[in-house]
Amino acid sequence: MYLDRTRAALLVGVLATALAALALLCGSAFAEGTSTPPPPPPAPANDTLANAQAIHTLPATIQATTVGASTEPGERESACNVATSNSVWYSVRLSAAHRVAIDLTAAGALDATVDVYHAVRSQLISVGCEETEAKGKTSLSFGASKNGLYDIRIAARQNSQLAPFTLEVFLPTPAVQPPGAPLPAGGISGQVDRIQNVNAAYAVTLHAGVSYLISLANQTRGACVSGALFAPGTTSFGGEEEGGGSALLHISCGGYHLFTPGPGQGGRYSFEITPRFSHRGVQRFHLQVARAGAAETAPGLSLSNYQHAHGRLDGNSVQVLHLYRMVVTSHSILTLKLTAPESADFNLQLRNKDGDLVECQCGGSGSQNLQHQLLPGTYYAVVSERNDTSGNFTLVRESRTITATTVSFTSKQASPGQALGIDVKVVPVVSGPVTVDIERFDPVFGWQFYRESHAFASGGLAVVSFTPPAVGRWRANATYHGSLTASPSAVGFTYLTVQ
Repeated sequence: MYLDRTRAALLVGVLATALAALALLCGSAFAEGTSTPPPPPPAPANDTLANAQAIHTLPATIQATTVGASTEPGERESACNVATSNSVWYSVRLSAAHRVAIDLTAAGALDATVDVYHAVRSQLISVGCEETEAKGKTSLSFGASKNGLYDIRIAARQNSQLAPFTLEVFLPTPAVQPPGAPLPAGGISGQVDRIQNVNAAYAVTLHAGVSYLISLANQTRGACVSGALFAPGTTSFGGEEEGGGSALLHISCGGYHLFTPGPGQGGRYSFEITPRFSHRGVQRFHLQVARAGAAETAPGLSLSNYQHAHGRLDGNSVQVLHLYRMVVTSHSILTLKLTAPESADFNLQLRNKDGDLVECQCGGSGSQNLQHQLLPGTYYAVVSERNDTSGNFTLVRESRTITATTVSFTSKQASPGQALGIDVKVVPVVSGPVTVDIERFDPVFGWQFYRESHAFASGGLAVVSFTPPAVGRWRANATYHGSLTASPSAVGFTYLTVQ
């Protein structure tokens, strides 16, 4: 029994000592937690431009973070025009000229920018900048020169969470060089983007003295592909490179253009298509080149007065416009009436013999009218598509000669019951209905309506008979109501005194 008690006492003492030590330890830890903050995370090794992490081999996938990163005094701000902080740096140098692509995927709620600078001695020249989108991703590409040093800055936007990110740097598909793949007669559909497929190129044989219509259609909403035509023998689309050629024509953001090779300029031409680099994702297009027909180039299709011209436009082919020629023989009012479906974005233009734009119903859709006063001469009506739309149309021309009308009594004075005439003359010499209104004068209440007479002008002349019933003052005016080929006109009053 004694031994058991001794052992129990000893056990109690050991337990008390352990509890005291534990209390002391917990108190020390609590004191540290309340009075001393945890140490800040260490700065990344590439926190400064001078310590930029060199990327020696492509492709490269780098797991990194903005946690612990800082901003150097006087550090270059982002070219994206947003405030940033907490940046890290990378550098890349290639032994040959090439396009370099960058993909950034941010973790957590990190909102970041990617800036690329060309380091030229002490200067940093911005060559590109992109911000992460809603899913924390972004990408860009840039052309790197041989042995050029390029610094890549990854920075968090101000007030953004700091978090890890994945950086991928790689060499995308090289740009296509001229002459490109043969262009089929019916055209071709394709796609470009700002990272992997930065251009497309097609070869087409054109003959001197033959006019060709080149049509480049955008097929991605919000995108904007552009094209350029290069002469035979071009070996590079870069004008400053050896063998590089300057474009003969440009088609900006889709559209069409007429091209005719000059003497001795026939051969295999190259057409390059490039994307809008501010647009993310693929940008689809359709390209077609074909000989221009009578409806697409001068002298155009003849459009006579009141003729109904029918046609169809399709923005995804070379059927993008119809040209009509009109001969105006007198001072006229021209009305062009275009009938088209509401879904068709068509422009209706009027041009003079020198090709100058006289008037345009542009920017609308569906049916529309254009009216303009013209002197004698040759004019052109152009119906063209817009926004790569399509549809059938009917165009009607209405030209009406501008007329002038005069009216006169055959005598300035007459007696009651004396028959006389009212002459109505219309110039130029035209025919059509005429109305004459006759009024009498009341000394108290002024001019009062008396009678309306109708006649038909033949050879520019109409005569209305009038026999004044009483003495007094009388007057008459006249209106020529026009015809299919002559516009209406009117004239004020002529006066007669009956004594």
